Amino acid sequence: MPGVNNPTLSLAERDLRWSRLRSFMRDEGLGALVVGGLRSRESFETWVSGESLQGAVVFPAEGEPIYLTWIAFRIVGRDDPQNDREYWIRDIRSGLVGPGIVSALNELGVAGETVGIVGLRSRGPLELEGSIPFTVWQTVLEAFPSTRFEEVSIKFSYLMAQKSEEEMALARASAAAGEAACEALLSAARPGASEADLYAAATGAVYRAGMTLTPPSLIVKSGRDFLSWGPPEWGVGAVPPRVIGRGELISTEIMPSYGGVETQQQMMIAIGPVDALWRELEGVARRSYDAGLEALKPGATFFELCDAMAVPLKEAGCWHLSPLVHGVSPAYLLGTLHGGAEQFFAEEYPWFRTLPAQTDAVLAEGMLFAFEPNACRGRTRVNVGGTVAVGKSGPVELNSLPLRMHVVE
Repeated sequence: MPGVNNPTLSLAERDLRWSRLRSFMRDEGLGALVVGGLRSRESFETWVSGESLQGAVVFPAEGEPIYLTWIAFRIVGRDDPQNDREYWIRDIRSGLVGPGIVSALNELGVAGETVGIVGLRSRGPLELEGSIPFTVWQTVLEAFPSTRFEEVSIKFSYLMAQKSEEEMALARASAAAGEAACEALLSAARPGASEADLYAAATGAVYRAGMTLTPPSLIVKSGRDFLSWGPPEWGVGAVPPRVIGRGELISTEIMPSYGGVETQQQMMIAIGPVDALWRELEGVARRSYDAGLEALKPGATFFELCDAMAVPLKEAGCWHLSPLVHGVSPAYLLGTLHGGAEQFFAEEYPWFRTLPAQTDAVLAEGMLFAFEPNACRGRTRVNVGGTVAVGKSGPVELNSLPLRMHVVE
């Protein structure tokens, strides 16, 4: 059965992560670390706890961590007769998270020391300005006026990004589920099908593989000239799913996740007849992908990777809507958005500007990147790509099917 033989994480993996985290805390001079997951897309707490309860982990320099969550019924489920899972954190508590953090830090006796905080100024998609609610943080600050809190989201993200061998096994499983979703999309794509049909086909393939999806889960857009990019509008907009016609493009982004490790696939499908411009843009996007493979190696920087992938678009006189590349698990390294948009839409959308990448990092073995080169000319856009890992000496491609545009006649 799909999903039954998926890889798992051992307690040795937990110990490895905690050892790396404590080494990090010593280097930063932290008496404790508050790792906020809450309702964030990245759910940083998962990397520390091995589960996700929409809460926070208070991690001491020495001793056992404390897991805080509002979901009491998830805690009592640990004692269900059929539950034989071995949990990573034994001290788990339910209640309001802000007061819970205050109580945990008081127990650890770290008032007056330096405490790290993860999630306050994290920079991933959907949370470019952080993910910890104001009321939670205000509660903590008021309780510890003499404690120095150091925001370490970027440094923690870099630590989390360097995948172990066990985590790479999860990444390969996640990417395989993405391949299955691409196959399902290709089978479902035809004139007369709706975007909802495609959504159901792709998500069904991921869930049957024993995976889940990271928000916004799946993006499906169709038409000849479309630039909007996001989750289905019918969920909140009360509009019927669009029906696909001949001579149209279908652009998708799939975000399967397993064990807290996300991969992404950009599946592009053309419903014939095929426009010559689509093929031209596919070629530009593929050259950008290949340039990224050339640049992805340990010791290079993320900005260098972004610059390399932008060259083919500049040479072809194209712009790009979404980033050409970004990190995954976590997605804190985000490439340039709307690259060159102002050159084409200065009069129509005077506010449409290029948003440059904000965070750089030295690439290290085990880091995962979503290669998603997209080439636009005017309002026509072609997007391809999959997940690529940084290997010992170069790139390791985890996907193959979404690396080109597929045609359905």
